[in-house]
Amino acid sequence: MKNILIAILVSILAAYGTVVMTQQAGPNAQPKESVYDRVIRTGTIRCGYALYEPLIMKDANSGKLHGVFYDLMNQMGEELNLKINWVAEVGYGEIEDGFLANKYDVFCAGAVITPKRAKFTFYTMPIYYQTTMAWVRADDTRFDDNLRQLNSPNVTLATRDGDVTQAIAQKLFPKAKTIVSPQMADYMQMLVDVQTGKADATFFEKSFGDKFLRGNPSTVKISNPNSPTDVSQVAMMLPFGDYKLKYMLDASLSQMLLNGSVKEAFHANAPDYDLWSAATPYQH
Repeated sequence: MKNILIAILVSILAAYGTVVMTQQAGPNAQPKESVYDRVIRTGTIRCGYALYEPLIMKDANSGKLHGVFYDLMNQMGEELNLKINWVAEVGYGEIEDGFLANKYDVFCAGAVITPKRAKFTFYTMPIYYQTTMAWVRADDTRFDDNLRQLNSPNVTLATRDGDVTQAIAQKLFPKAKTIVSPQMADYMQMLVDVQTGKADATFFEKSFGDKFLRGNPSTVKISNPNSPTDVSQVAMMLPFGDYKLKYMLDASLSQMLLNGSVKEAFHANAPDYDLWSAATPYQH
């Protein structure tokens, strides 16, 4: 009898809770507004970004942004009749948190597509491919024959918290020690760490290392130039689950790839960039 009374009481409380929740929600309660719906309503895409040459750069005197993705997003805004607001600079390891905190609608600077990130965010279609090389001191020949020798407790790798350099080190060279720079630190610091002997190697695309060499000749080199440590797809990131936003951005990016706008943006901002373009559908 006691158990029956308890069961009845639990049922009454559950029913009461349902009524209260229904009353609080109201008969005309609306579903939460999606990012896509907000973008269309406001006519604005709020962009998060990270400074990474030549994708997004900032003029030291004026503070004005420029770069490949700055041009691409502004062109996309014109085609979609949407205003582009560059609202938040973030580190590559903080992109997902920015979406959760509603700081921006799209991460507009380009990011390597990784399975780990794809668990919590959407990506646009790939815009180009990035080859990452192992950079060592110019006089260091230890790894010339086999990059797998970097996977040793006697090796120190320079990485940056939350970005592709850290992912490469953890995946391919887990036995090596690492020096980890903060997310907002200058990328050049990792090559400086190699140059000064603080680290044995780091990982960058060829064009970035070439820029460092122009200011620091004969200090570093690519170890095994014909063997990239990683080939990655690069895309923009957006909130997880927003299919309509992804469809809109993909449609615009697809047209920009077909009409050469992506190549032109790289040519205008970094004519020497080692660009591996995404193939257009009609190419074989």
